[in-house]
Amino acid sequence: MPRFLAKCRYGFCLLLLLSCGGGGTDSYVPKPKSYPKIDLPSKQYNRVEKPDLPVVFEIPQYALLAADSNNGVHTPGWYNVNFPQFDATLFLTYYPFDEWDLFDSLLYDTRKLVNKHLQKADDILERPTQSMNPLAKGLIYDIQGNTASNVNFYVTDSVGHFLRGALYFNHHTESDSIAPVLKFIEQDVYHLIKTIRWK
Repeated sequence: MPRFLAKCRYGFCLLLLLSCGGGGTDSYVPKPKSYPKIDLPSKQYNRVEKPDLPVVFEIPQYALLAADSNNGVHTPGWYNVNFPQFDATLFLTYYPFDEWDLFDSLLYDTRKLVNKHLQKADDILERPTQSMNPLAKGLIYDIQGNTASNVNFYVTDSVGHFLRGALYFNHHTESDSIAPVLKFIEQDVYHLIKTIRWK
């Protein structure tokens, strides 16, 4: 009887090994991570201007410029460029200045807002905007990694106008999953900067 049980045990082990399919050509390969296909619209731009915003620029036709309001009250010069198809918002804040102390304070606040992303950012690259538009001197901050905002910028005429922008997705994102959309919207941010004209 013990010899019979030993044979059954070996037979069971052999059957188990054969059922794993290790000897065949069809071996199991896990499916790679995939993301839904995104249809990106064609790029056509409209010029926008508002009475309380002494700057004009162009935004894409698939975006909407709306007043930013806090508890229903609009702060003059604060606007959002909404990208409903991508659930993203470019927050724009305009500040006039007539003293260099105020200008320095605006620069300090901008750097402070960008540096809030340092904990999660892989890197923060700075790119001057003057090569895009000599009328809009400033910096674009390319914040790399899984951060709340991947693109920030400020532009100024160095005389009395200061515009700051920050792009946010309105939901939690992973940098690799939003990469195509981020690159697509980045081009719109660059176009906005290129077309800035101060009033």
